[in-house]
Amino acid sequence: MKEFFLGMDEELLIAKETPNGYTTFSRLNGLQPTRLAFDPQNESVIYCGTSNNGLWKSEDGGDNWSKIGTEKQLGIRSERVTSVAVRPSKKTSENNIVYAGTEPSMLYYSNDKGATWHEFTGIQTLPSKRNWSFPPRPYTHYVRWITPSYLNEEHLSISIEAGAFIHTKDHGTTWIDRTENSPIDIHTLLAHPKSPGKLYAACGDGVHKKGHSYAESDDEGQSWQYMSAGLENHPYAYNMVVNPNDPYDRIISAAKNAAHAHSLSEYSAIYRKQGNHPWADITAGLPENSSSIHNLAADPTSPGVFYAMNNYGIYRLKKKATKWEKLGISWKDKYLNQRPSCFIVKEV
Repeated sequence: MKEFFLGMDEELLIAKETPNGYTTFSRLNGLQPTRLAFDPQNESVIYCGTSNNGLWKSEDGGDNWSKIGTEKQLGIRSERVTSVAVRPSKKTSENNIVYAGTEPSMLYYSNDKGATWHEFTGIQTLPSKRNWSFPPRPYTHYVRWITPSYLNEEHLSISIEAGAFIHTKDHGTTWIDRTENSPIDIHTLLAHPKSPGKLYAACGDGVHKKGHSYAESDDEGQSWQYMSAGLENHPYAYNMVVNPNDPYDRIISAAKNAAHAHSLSEYSAIYRKQGNHPWADITAGLPENSSSIHNLAADPTSPGVFYAMNNYGIYRLKKKATKWEKLGISWKDKYLNQRPSCFIVKEV
């Protein structure tokens, strides 16, 4: 049975699969979820960042939530928590380290499951910071994605919206600033347990720099290769997921430009890249004329099965299928006018 967690404009919508269909309920009402992360040691523990109300934690699979990171001396100093991640392997005191990023760009970590937090202050002195700027609000910027390494527990990769890919090899003692060839507008930054050291980047760079919509690194961000053939009609890459059983099977959502990607009245597409083949459009079955850009997830127990979520609902692409099918989840009319922000699927 699957459980779906959907970040909507003013709530976290949870849909549970049952033998008789799907049941739905809302949590974090009145808040705007931005990013979700499970603790790999215990998936009943969930962290959720919000747009203006800090970081929240559930210890019972999403039924009950409490706000964390509010301590004056050892807390998170911004209420705009834009990114959350949990290290996939244990490092300190048998806990998985939790990471949180904010707007403006500040980066924190917790060794005690979110009770206390420490800031990575080193990112504040990087030379590229003077050029960090989020285009809709050019006076600010934020931590877009936090990606722990599967190869080296001291390595951490970060994307700043917009302006830089930065990384550390010693868990924040020193930081390596963006290189000339690295992407500057990474919307999704992923790693893969079956290909340690590889990074995947879905980028907005392609709108202004031809061929820079998608990039991969085989050395944890020291060098990058751009692989954007096939995305020419939709160079603004946004969300992405990789087949958990095949690190060379990637799916990406993309739009013509930023305005289309953040609209509810324009078209966005989904593409798939397998091996070294060009990206191929696999949008069949999704809304044909307009929708919010698609948030993507992989099935946690059926490799090759994927899900796409937009303001019309959740769609599934079965293994070897050529068309998405809509799941029979009850969908309120109000969601049609919302742009979902985050999406996670887990097995229960």
